[in-house]
Amino acid sequence: MSSANKLPETEVEPDSKGAFFTLPAKKGGSVPKSGERDGKLVKRLRKSGLDPQKLLDLALPGTTAKSVTKLRHRLILVGFFLFVALPSAAFSVYMLFWASDQYHSTTAFAVRSSNPVAATEILGMVMGGGGSDSTTSNSYIVTDYIQSQAILEDLPEDIDLDAIFNRESSDFLFSMGSGLPIEDRLYYWNDMVDVSFDATSSVIYVEVRSFRPEDSVTIAEAVLERSEILVNKLSESNRRQTVRYAEEAVARAEARLKAIRKQMLAYRQETQEVDPEANAQIAAEMIAGLDQERASREAEKATLMSYLDEDSPRIRMLDQQIASLEGEIASVRKRLGTGGSVTGETGDRRDNLSLRLADYSELAVEEEFAQQLYVTSLASLEKARQEADNKSIYLATFIRPTLSEDAQYPSRFLYSLAFFLVLAGLWSVVVLLYYNVRDRT
Repeated sequence: MSSANKLPETEVEPDSKGAFFTLPAKKGGSVPKSGERDGKLVKRLRKSGLDPQKLLDLALPGTTAKSVTKLRHRLILVGFFLFVALPSAAFSVYMLFWASDQYHSTTAFAVRSSNPVAATEILGMVMGGGGSDSTTSNSYIVTDYIQSQAILEDLPEDIDLDAIFNRESSDFLFSMGSGLPIEDRLYYWNDMVDVSFDATSSVIYVEVRSFRPEDSVTIAEAVLERSEILVNKLSESNRRQTVRYAEEAVARAEARLKAIRKQMLAYRQETQEVDPEANAQIAAEMIAGLDQERASREAEKATLMSYLDEDSPRIRMLDQQIASLEGEIASVRKRLGTGGSVTGETGDRRDNLSLRLADYSELAVEEEFAQQLYVTSLASLEKARQEADNKSIYLATFIRPTLSEDAQYPSRFLYSLAFFLVLAGLWSVVVLLYYNVRDRT
């Protein structure tokens, strides 16, 4: 081509947004202005419903992605600083300069029983690794009592927990606060009073923390005193429960014996005899004597009949004597019984010795049984009392409340580290969730 037809040389350079446009050649020539041409192109694209910026992002993805990534990283770092580093630093400063020292007092005791252990139970105790089931259960009762609302209500009036746990008012994080409901007071109590039970040795360990060593000792001594009172109540309740059943059995046996004796007294007043058995024995002896005498008269009559006539005075006198003896025997036998059926007897029982004897025998048997039952009940009551005295439980204190000389709490470094790790963990979870959601959309 000729030089007349050549276009002026141009340079292609990207603009600030990444779009390429032409510049006029350095040696001369003229070209249309690129700004006017680009403006017309942008207007056309917008009239067509297209976004020029999106077209540029599609044309140049690397540059836009890098800028967005840098912005995201900056936001993550800012979030770490605002939500992790800055709060952790503030909490560490609080723990170092504002958190008050806490002093602890430790005590240890166990619930023991005075009940002698049988030889057959020694192997079971060794295999079980501790005391009996009763002392273990009572130990758990004491442990639960120390951690319950009841001990807050049973503490002496001279122990003011509000004053003790609010001595360092500047330490708002570890102080209890005033005007709290009983549930919040109990939560704070369990946070400052640590109770643990060793099932192997059956020992209860109590650690009390407060802002002064003397306050910790005072609270520990109060806990020890209330625990001892509770154990004494449990021992007395166990003793009363053991003896109560035996006392009830004695009362029932005594009431039964009194009722039988009243019936016996009413019977004797009605029959006007102390012992019908003795009367029956006397009647039997009388019948035997009369019968023997009648046999003697009949033998004498038989001897006289061998040489005397029946109408002789001697024979008639013997007949009268024999008849009199038979009448007497019949009268005595009638006193013993009518000779008829017992079920058909309708006569007065006071005139019938056999019926009276039957009633008396029944009452006598019941009285004897009631007497034996009463004696047995008294023996059981005495045995129950002895067992109750032997099974009494008591509180054995191994370590008296100790007085601390140096503050062991709070653990400032551990609290600060734990606070930082918790915030860092939450921050990491949020970042991971963000990336997870971003990758799925």
